[in-house]
Amino acid sequence: MVPDSNSSVVPQADHLTVFFASQTGNAESISRSIHEQAQERGFKSGHYVLNDHAKVDWEKEECLVFVVSTTGDGDPPDNSTKFWRHLRKLKGTGLTKAKYAILGLGDTNYDNFCQTAKRLDTKLQELGASPFYPRGLADDATGLEETVDPWIKNIWPALAHQVVSTPTIHDLPKPHLTVEETKIVKEIIEHESQTTAPSSTPKTAATSAIVIGSYDNHPVAPPVESLSRRMDVLSVSSPTARIEPAAGNTIRIDFSSMANHSNLTALPRVPNANLIITQHETAPPAGSNPCNVPSFIQTPTPLFSAKINSVQCLTPDDALKRTLSIEFGFDDDVEYAPGDSFGIWAPNDESLVRGVLSTLGVKDEDLNKPVKLEGEGIPSHLQPIQSASLLDIFRYAVDLTTSTKKANIRLFADHATDLAEKQKLMFMSSKQGADLFNELRAQGPTLLDILHTFPSVKIPVARVIEALPPLQPRYYSITSSPMAKNGHHRWSCAFNVVQYELPVGVKRRGVCTPWLDDLSGNVSFGKPVSAGLSSIRVPMFIKPNETKFNLPVDTTKPVIMIGPGTGVAPFMGFLEHRAEQRRIKKRLVNIGSGSRQHLDDLFGEMWLFFGCRHRDRDWLFRQQMEEYRSDGVLTQLHVAVSREEDVPNSAKYVQDLIRKESKKVWDLLHRKSALIYVCGDAKGMAKSVHDELLALLIEHGGYEKMAAIMELNKWAQEKRYLRDLWA
Repeated sequence: MVPDSNSSVVPQADHLTVFFASQTGNAESISRSIHEQAQERGFKSGHYVLNDHAKVDWEKEECLVFVVSTTGDGDPPDNSTKFWRHLRKLKGTGLTKAKYAILGLGDTNYDNFCQTAKRLDTKLQELGASPFYPRGLADDATGLEETVDPWIKNIWPALAHQVVSTPTIHDLPKPHLTVEETKIVKEIIEHESQTTAPSSTPKTAATSAIVIGSYDNHPVAPPVESLSRRMDVLSVSSPTARIEPAAGNTIRIDFSSMANHSNLTALPRVPNANLIITQHETAPPAGSNPCNVPSFIQTPTPLFSAKINSVQCLTPDDALKRTLSIEFGFDDDVEYAPGDSFGIWAPNDESLVRGVLSTLGVKDEDLNKPVKLEGEGIPSHLQPIQSASLLDIFRYAVDLTTSTKKANIRLFADHATDLAEKQKLMFMSSKQGADLFNELRAQGPTLLDILHTFPSVKIPVARVIEALPPLQPRYYSITSSPMAKNGHHRWSCAFNVVQYELPVGVKRRGVCTPWLDDLSGNVSFGKPVSAGLSSIRVPMFIKPNETKFNLPVDTTKPVIMIGPGTGVAPFMGFLEHRAEQRRIKKRLVNIGSGSRQHLDDLFGEMWLFFGCRHRDRDWLFRQQMEEYRSDGVLTQLHVAVSREEDVPNSAKYVQDLIRKESKKVWDLLHRKSALIYVCGDAKGMAKSVHDELLALLIEHGGYEKMAAIMELNKWAQEKRYLRDLWA
C-alpha cells in the first residue's frame, strides 16, 4: 500500500538516489531527467546504473527511485545483471528504512509486460522496503509518454514528504519556455497561416499535407563551435574511398489541426546540456581486436573478429522476404551451446552518417580529427569515449534511425530559427499535437530526415550526440552445433534482410542485416557462396544466455519446438546437435544400421512446428528438415502454410497445428515431461501459441483457466516452457 502523499509526514531523508536499468537508453534518459529535475527543485540527488549498486550503502538509503526497462521475454537489461545476482543473495529485512518508487518501461506485445519492475517491486518489499508512490508501468506499444509524463509530474509532492529540500521548491514549475517561445505558442492559433512561411513549400490544392523544407535550398549550419580552435591545424588521413553524404527524405504531415488549439500543454522538459566536445591531442586509439572498431564499444562479453565462411540466400526473388544464412568462422575456439545467441556490432550506414554530419555543418577536414567527450552526468554509453573521431562516434556510438522522442522534437524546436518550423515542432511535442507526433513516428524518420524536413534547425553537434539513444548490437540465434565438424571454429545464423518501402514511397533499411548482405556480396538465391569472402571481418560477441534456452542435459526428455519463419533458427542448431549426439551414441554402443529403434529409445522425441507462407518460396531449411525426419532425428515435422489453400496435413498457422495435435502434445507434456520451446514474433504468434497451450491444459488436462495459467507460469519458472521472442 502506498502512503497518502498529502498526509502530514515530516521528511526524514536528506537525499534521494535514482537508479536505472536500461537496454536501449530510454530508462537511462528518463532517470537522468528525474535526477536533474530533483536537483533543480532543491533535492540532493544521486544517479546510478543498477550494476553500480555497490557505490551505495543500501542499509542507509531512505529514498530510492527506480526506472527500469524489460528486455526480451521479461528479462532485465544487461546493465543490471550484477545487481540482480546481488539482490538474490540478500536475506531478511535489511531495507526497512527505505521508501521507494518504481517506474517500469515495457511493451504489451510481450506477455511478461514490465516484468523487471514487477519483480523489483516484490523483492524490495520482501527486504522490508515500502513504496511511497504508486508504481508506474509505461507501454512502448502505445507510447511511453502517456504514463511517464504524468508519473514524473506527480511524484514531486510525494517526494516532498520523504526528502528534505531547500524551501519554496516543490511547486511544479511552468513549462520551460523562453519569452520568444511563449509568444510563439500564442501565435500558433492567431497566425496559423505563417506555417507556410517562405522557407516551406506552399500547400497546393492537390493535397492537404504541408511539405516542409527542400534539400536543394537547405541552409547548412555553421561549423562546430565546440571543437578547439587548434583543430584546424591537425591532419588525419581520410578514407580513400569517397562515400557521398545521403540526402534526407521529406516527412509529410498535415498541420491543419494546429488551428484548433489555442494553448499547448504537457510540453516535455528540455534535457540539460552536459556534454562538452573538446579537441584531443592524440589520435584515437586503435581497437583492441582485429575488427578495427573503436575501443569505446562496450559489450557484455569480449568482442572478437569473425570471417564469413559462406553465405546462402534461402528465398527466391518472388518471396516476400529475403532470407540469408551466413556461416562465420573463427581463428580460436569459441565455446557455445545450441540455443545461444550472439551479437554483431554493425555501424550506421556510412552515407547516412556523412549526411548527418554534413547537415550539422561539420567540415570534411574535421571528420577524422580526434575529440574527447566530457561533462558530468553525460549518458553512460558516451563516458568511455576519451579519444575518437566524430565519424566513429556517429558510426558506432549513437542510433540515427530509431524513432525520435518528444523531448528531442522539443529540443529541435529550441534550435529552429524559422518561426513556422519552430511552431510545428513545438506543436508536435505537446499534448495537443500527439496525433501528429504519432504520424511522424509512423514514417520512421531518421535524424537526417528530421533535419532535412526542418532545415532551420541549427543545433550544436554536442547536443545531438547527447540526445540520441545508444546504438545497440543486433542479436542472432545460432543455427549450428559445436559438436559438428569444426564446430568450435564456426557457427551459422539465419535472418531476414530488413528493408521495406513506406506507403509514401520512402525506402527504409535496417542497420545490421543490409550491412551483412552488402558485405557478403548480395548473393542470389541458390547454393552457398564462399568465393571472395575471406578478407571480410565482422565484430561479434557471445550473448550471455540468462534464459537457458538450450537443449536439456537429459537427452531422453522429449522436446517440442515451435518456430515459424526465422524463428526456426535455434531449432536447426538443436537438430544438428541431436544428430551428432545420435551419431556418437551409435558408434559408442555399436548399434548396427538396422537397429534404429534401439537408437530412438535412447533419445527423447523431437517435434517441430514450423510455418511459412509458400512451401516453394520460404520453407527455410526444407531439405535439412526432411533429412532429419528421414534419419529419425526429428520425430514429427508439422508445417503450417498460410498463403496456400488445401495443403494436405497442414494448417494456416503453427497454433492451428498445435490445436490439431493437441491430444498427442498433451501426452508428451503430461506423461513424458516434454519441454516446450517457442521462438519468433511476440506480438502475434507467441500469444496465439500461449493461448493454445492454455486451451490444451483445459481440454485434456482438466484444468480450470486460472489453474492452467498458473501451471504454464510454473513450467516457465522450471525452464520447461522457454521462449525467445522479439517484437
